[in-house]
Amino acid sequence: MTDQRKPQSTGDDASDKRFALRLRKFIDVVIEDPLASMLIRGAVADISPTGMRIIVDQYLPVGTKYTITMKRNPFLRLRGQVRWIRAFQGETFQVGVLIVEASEDDRKRLVNFLELEHQRLSGHA
Repeated sequence: MTDQRKPQSTGDDASDKRFALRLRKFIDVVIEDPLASMLIRGAVADISPTGMRIIVDQYLPVGTKYTITMKRNPFLRLRGQVRWIRAFQGETFQVGVLIVEASEDDRKRLVNFLELEHQRLSGHA
């Protein structure tokens, strides 16, 4: 069985990572602020096996690590580090988050979730 998601390797790991499955689907999340003991609500706008873009109404400093809990399928709990932040609509922000820590089970569930959603969406095309 061949993996049709990846082009032939050119030896450039960055391009291979950028080609990984990415899903645009809103998933409600709770972000735990380790310093302020605050819970921040947000939504995942798109997600891949290595990171996600989240929409939030609070500024999250670049480099800060947060615990992120998904309140809908695939119900993951993981640690992410803010890589970039941009103003979005109104008083909201888009935040790029790199997944820096997740259990092996959560990583498998994320990949399975992305593959199932990709199959579901491509089946309706």
